[in-house]
Amino acid sequence: MVVRPFTAYSIGRPLLESLSKKPFSGYTAGVYRHSCNIIGHDGRMITLALPSIGKGPFSIVIEGENPFAFITTKMHVRAGRRGIAVGDMLFIRLDSVEYWEPRLFQFPRSFHLKTSIAQLLNNYTQWPKVSERIAGNKIVRDRLITGATALQHALRNGHSTKRTVTYLAGLGFGLTPSGDDYLLGVMASLWLTRNTSGLEEIAQSARNKTTSLSAAFLEAASKGEFSESWHQLLQGIVSQDTKTARDAIFRFSQIGASSGWDSLAGFATHLLGSR
Repeated sequence: MVVRPFTAYSIGRPLLESLSKKPFSGYTAGVYRHSCNIIGHDGRMITLALPSIGKGPFSIVIEGENPFAFITTKMHVRAGRRGIAVGDMLFIRLDSVEYWEPRLFQFPRSFHLKTSIAQLLNNYTQWPKVSERIAGNKIVRDRLITGATALQHALRNGHSTKRTVTYLAGLGFGLTPSGDDYLLGVMASLWLTRNTSGLEEIAQSARNKTTSLSAAFLEAASKGEFSESWHQLLQGIVSQDTKTARDAIFRFSQIGASSGWDSLAGFATHLLGSR
């Protein structure tokens, strides 16, 4: 089969630097309509994504009609600074790709969250949301609540989070289980509020307890690197305009089956609790 090479128009800066330093060899782990996840033999992760998914720390965004139609799981992938080959075909050209910076800004120390926006965020602290992912599974819901409560307690009191993170990591369903999404939200709040000392511990504790995709997101978050949707959310909140913030928060809450809501719960609970 002859496949027309696609040219990427965006790549996460950390991924570009990684490919420049060391060639990548791995396999396709998950193929979906709008994205394809690739796992390296050395543990690195690459996500090929359409614009509907957006940019990320280890993402390459391309445009095209059904670009993943010929890809199946377990196909061999090789990549370097100039491009990515899936199977025996050059699929993605990286010659002139522009890099995207996933490093999230941090709140200035003088920043104070507007009361009306804090109230919007407070609506998401009741967690977990009853969704298809956990509907009817009271055991999972109860464990999520127990883990979240213990994590917030540990953070408030300056205790190690290793035990609670290990409890939450991988808890739930899907490629990014609810417990991981909650952890990611907490990490975003820690980064924004400049409380970064515990971020690496969270990522390290979760690494071997969850999916490869979740582990990659949490590892990136430990360095302050988050997907485009987080940047958009925080721009809306920092605007201090209630309508703009409401719209941004609502859009974020709609991500995935419940990923956006789960992440918002961790983010809002920690952010509001640390004010």
